[in-house]
Amino acid sequence: RMSRLAEVTAEELPSDFKVAGPLLRKMITQLANEGAQVGGFEYMFVPEIALNLGIEHWKESMITIECITKHTSCEFAIRPFILKYEERTMQQMLQWSTHSHQNVRRLSSEGCRSRLPWSMALPRFKKDATLLVPILENLKADDSLFVRKSVANNLNDISKDLPDLALLLAKKWYGKNDSSNWIVKHGMRTLLKSGNPRAMALFG
Repeated sequence: RMSRLAEVTAEELPSDFKVAGPLLRKMITQLANEGAQVGGFEYMFVPEIALNLGIEHWKESMITIECITKHTSCEFAIRPFILKYEERTMQQMLQWSTHSHQNVRRLSSEGCRSRLPWSMALPRFKKDATLLVPILENLKADDSLFVRKSVANNLNDISKDLPDLALLLAKKWYGKNDSSNWIVKHGMRTLLKSGNPRAMALFG
């Protein structure tokens, strides 16, 4: 249903995403002004439009995705941009990790999870999470529980493929503050369930 809504809406938009992007941003702002709730069903098809029309227009797409994700998560829409424009997009994600809006900060972590459920794979990050670490470092004590849950899930994903790195981050973060402690405890859940001695020792 969302794909069909995205398809027919895109048919009514200009093919030039430099024109369509601002119209999408205007549309989602109008939905918000008319009372649509953040995360509501009214918005859910919009990220797919940004992906389908904007994949060849990186700069305009980043502006549009930043706007859309304040209302509905673009965690699926951002991943093809990571695959196609890895360096530029991950640099953008790093910038978003310090954004004033919690939904944008959350996207910077959720969108690059190596094992995000129901989404396309990011196989590079299962082997090398170097580009993820600076983002997670920026968010390891975030005030927002919405963001912290994403960071914990990202850390848990890392632990499944790169347990040594996950444990290194966990040891570094644990004991700093309550927010970081919460992230580490939830991010180590797979290693704890498997009885990993280093993870268990971290929590006594």
